[in-house]
This record gives sequence, structure tokens and C-alpha cells, in this order.
Amino acid sequence: MLDDHLWQNPYGTFLGSDETHEEAPIVLFGAPLDSTTCFRPGTRDASRQIRYYSYNLEEYSIEQMAELLPGTFFDAGDLELPFGDAARALEIIERATASFAGAGKLPVVLGGEHLISAGVARGLASVYPDAVILHVDAHYDLRTDYMGVELSHATAMNLCRDAFGMSTEDTPARLAQMGIRSGPRSEAEFARDHIPQLFPEGLADLRAQLTALGETWRGRPLYCTFDIDAVDPAFAPGTGTPEAGGLSSLQALEIMRLLPQHFDVIGVDIVETNPSLDHAGITCALVAKMVRELLISLSLHQTARA
Repeated sequence: MLDDHLWQNPYGTFLGSDETHEEAPIVLFGAPLDSTTCFRPGTRDASRQIRYYSYNLEEYSIEQMAELLPGTFFDAGDLELPFGDAARALEIIERATASFAGAGKLPVVLGGEHLISAGVARGLASVYPDAVILHVDAHYDLRTDYMGVELSHATAMNLCRDAFGMSTEDTPARLAQMGIRSGPRSEAEFARDHIPQLFPEGLADLRAQLTALGETWRGRPLYCTFDIDAVDPAFAPGTGTPEAGGLSSLQALEIMRLLPQHFDVIGVDIVETNPSLDHAGITCALVAKMVRELLISLSLHQTARA
């Protein structure tokens, strides 16, 4: 079942990974695409650095009073993606995602730029066509093209909407966005009219908003795509398009813990980490802990799907 484009962990595995994929209900893999970043490139190195920083963590989460136990997940390594061919890269990401999801496993994907989410969404849509999306980001990413290019990290959510056949007529809306604070007028007006916008103030408000969204989407499979620039650059400077005024690191970690509590999670990606801009490893350390918290929470809330 393992995709033939996987490198098989040339840079080590994430903390607590199983040795084989057969019994693990979650499969983590990297998608180091870095082709269309419009400001400061460097995301291709994120997955290996996130793995590295995971070894500074304990397998036990004090906040969840639980730990990464054997049988929780398997780190399958990084996909080998072609340079200069975004369309082919998306095909590879789609195939890997569909392969794991089709086998009843839950993919957790480390980007790479946000364009990888189009491949992840297409792969998930082949198995879960009625899924909903929680998009956590500083930017709308709803353009149909960026500088005349359809496949771009700035068009990622438009491509994801297309992958799941979403429409402005959907009731309730199948896409919700959290943390958005930057974009052109056209995207802002479209989102205001058609996409629920969440911007929680503090942890209590975050919990309340995710609880309410979980009730709205009860019973629907959920895909979460988390662009790390949703987090304020004070907490996550290592990203290509930083935007002041974002979520806190505490909120980012709490989102990871809450997702499996309130939603039927079918896949998650965390994108746009840029180690070359990451002073003292602040961002990679945060993302590594986000992944650990997510994996533990998923395990606590029964991720295996028949």
C-alpha cells in the first residue's frame, strides 16, 4: 500500500512512530513542495526539521494526560516530488493520500507550501466526497489564479473547494475559515457572503466556536488544513508570508487537541513552515508539538475507520 514515491524516512521518523504501517490507524508523511511560494521560499525543508524538533518532546502530553502509545501512527517518510512540475506533484500527493485514506487510515501531512492541500483534498475527496473543511490561515487563498497561474499556494482553498464539489448554495456551508486577516477586497467580500469566518479571542472563545461548528457539522467527515501563518509571527516567525495579529501558540495547540473531540477527522495537513526563516527553531518546535498533540488526541478519540 505504501506509495512508490515515498522516500522511506531518509531524515529519521517523527517521535513515537511505529516501525510498520500495517496496524497503525494514522499515517504521517511529508509533501515537501516548494514551487509557487510568492514571498519567501524554503518550505521544502519543513518536514525533516519538524521531525528533528519532535525529539525534544516527551511522548507524554501533560495537557491531555496521555501519551503516544505503540500502534498510534506510522511515519511513512517524505514524498519524492518533481521540481518545476506542480501539476505532477499534486498527482503524487493525491495518489498517496487516496491510498492511505482508502485503506481506512487517516493521513497527517507535513508541508511544503499550501498548494499541497489541493492534492490532499483530491485524494480525500475520492474516499469522502461529502467532507467539510476547516481552513486555519492568515490568508483566504481563494483566488482562481495568481499572476495568471492556476496552481499556486494563493489558490489552494479554491482548488480544495473544487475537489469536494463545494458550492455557494451549500447549506450549511462546507468550508469555514479561522484566523484570516489578510486578502484582497474580492476575496474578503466573497468570504463574508459565503464562508463562515472564525477569529477566536482567547482559549475559551476558541473552545466555544469549535464546539458550535462541531454541532453544525455533526456527522460530516472533516479535513483540516492549517497554514502556520495563522499563528502570529511572534510565536511562529518561520513562514514565508507572516502576518501580524494572529493566533497564539496556545490556541494553535488547543485546536489540535479539540479537532478529534468535536469532528469526525479524516485528514489534517500543516503547511508553510519555513525553517530557513525560523529563528532558534521556534516555529518547528511549535509545529512538532502541534503534531504530537494531534496524534494523541486522535488516538484518544478512535481514529481507526473500517
